Amino acid sequence: MDLEKLEKMAKLVLKDLGSFSDRLDANPEKASIFKNLMTVTLKTLPDHKELVANAYREVDETYGLYAYQARSIVRHILAIIEIEKASESKTRAMKIFDSANDKLKQANLSFQKGEANYPTVFHNLNTALELILKDKLGIPTTITKINTSTIIDILVKHKVKPYLYLDEAKKKVLMIDNKIKHQGYSPSKIDCINSMKVMEELISKLRDKEIKLTREIRDKIYQGL
Repeated sequence: MDLEKLEKMAKLVLKDLGSFSDRLDANPEKASIFKNLMTVTLKTLPDHKELVANAYREVDETYGLYAYQARSIVRHILAIIEIEKASESKTRAMKIFDSANDKLKQANLSFQKGEANYPTVFHNLNTALELILKDKLGIPTTITKINTSTIIDILVKHKVKPYLYLDEAKKKVLMIDNKIKHQGYSPSKIDCINSMKVMEELISKLRDKEIKLTREIRDKIYQGL
């Protein structure tokens, strides 16, 4: 079971315990529900087996486990879940940005190979930009084609930070990449240098920051996917 499912289950158990104040063993159904949560928690969060084992054991001990104690344990589990989710999110973001950095490195290698490879510079930078936007906007990577330009336009229009860097990425990367693909444009050395610099700055700016969206902006972006 993943963290989100465990979180939903824990919240249901917390709700089920409600204002019950007696020992859990006075209500076999509530004791069973709590024990089941502990079993699932142990499988999902094995690093916290001592907490889970103690809670499970106390239900059946002579002095028993009171409902207020059980609620406290469930709240603690919910707090652990939040920490684990934040850690997972950070790890996932690191992987995305590692991939974006790889594309930046590939762009640099293409640049070093000379003028004939300049178009490949922009192809790699365009891919890096798409990866970053998908990650920061919560767009599944399985959606292979997104209108990156339109998404940036929405973010810039609503001044969603770092909109200035995003606007520069559109001008220096996307617009030139489109000219290469659709107009046969041959990018210059300075085009490549500027585009790589823009992407370096954008990746650095977004690595440890979130793009904060209102529901209205999020809906506009998702409607265009």
